[in-house]
Amino acid sequence: MDPLEILAQVPLFAPMKKRELKNISETAEELLYEPGEMVINEGERDGRLFVLLEGEVEIIKGVGQPGERLLRRLGPGAYFGEMAVLGDALRTASVRAVGPARMLSLRDFNLRQAMERHPYIAIELLQVMSRRMQQMEQRLLKVLGGLVPICASCKSIRQPDGSWVAVEQYVQEHSDADFTHGICPKCKKRLYPEFAD
Repeated sequence: MDPLEILAQVPLFAPMKKRELKNISETAEELLYEPGEMVINEGERDGRLFVLLEGEVEIIKGVGQPGERLLRRLGPGAYFGEMAVLGDALRTASVRAVGPARMLSLRDFNLRQAMERHPYIAIELLQVMSRRMQQMEQRLLKVLGGLVPICASCKSIRQPDGSWVAVEQYVQEHSDADFTHGICPKCKKRLYPEFAD
């Protein structure tokens, strides 16, 4: 499908006139990705907005780490990367091509110019961010809301199927949190008195 036709169907750009869409498609860089190739890496600073023309990508948190989680998959016509573009922030997740993927890359400067000329773009982005925040809030409430049965001795958590898992595993499976380990001064003194000050 022609990039112009796809842009016209993307909610972010749909209200634009054909001439404006043509300008965007001409200034955008068309990129091709191989299956498994990374489009965005979590933690990097990258001021691009992407519009997927062909193929599929997956949004992943913690790629290559024990708590790696697939957040969602996107297909043709979807856009991603807008959060970092608007806030000039680090990428909060990675994006990987599932199969061969073709997309347009827009630098944040172009997006900001477009937002100045077309305020509805900013409104669309705010609506997307609002939906994502609501989804995050629902996931947090699912994990933290209500009663969580925890063992008084080993601190394992009972799951709905009756099995017991470590609290770290439970939180990682039900939220975007990751754990690191250390030892508090009280436990250090009790377990390793020779190293306590």
